[in-house]
Amino acid sequence: MGSSGMKRKGRKHLPKVGTPQERAYAVKHSERAVAENFGIRGKGWVFWTALVLVFGLGIAGVLALALI
Repeated sequence: MGSSGMKRKGRKHLPKVGTPQERAYAVKHSERAVAENFGIRGKGWVFWTALVLVFGLGIAGVLALALI
């Protein structure tokens, strides 16, 4: 795509490398990539349900280990 197409459609300005904004962007991007690996595309009800289930299983596992 040429530069005129970029002007028409706009482009996303990324934060400068090494700044706190760039680190926050990288973390957010990697979290979304991990969620997409599990088949969760957005932050709808499926995302929050999966998040609660994962945390619930993690807490249950820690409690089970503590009781043993």
